[in-house]
Amino acid sequence: MYIFELGIKIFYKIKNRDFKFLAKKPPEDLTQEEEKCEHVFVPIDSQKRVLACSKCGFMVKVDPDKIKPQNPFS
Repeated sequence: MYIFELGIKIFYKIKNRDFKFLAKKPPEDLTQEEEKCEHVFVPIDSQKRVLACSKCGFMVKVDPDKIKPQNPFS
C-alpha cells in the first residue's frame, strides 16, 4: 500500500512541475565538516589514484603523472 501512495505523490509532484524532490543536495553537516577538517590524504588503492582523508573520509581522484615528486633539498 505504501508503494501506491508513494507513486501517487510522485505523480502529483510531476504533474504540478515540482521537481525539487529530484535534486540531490549534500547534507549540510558533511559540507561543514569538510571545511573544518585539516585534510591528511592517504592512498586507498594500489595505483595511488584515489586518495581519501584519514580524518573525515573526503575522497579525491588524482592523476599520478601530473604530480611532481617533492625535492627535500630545495
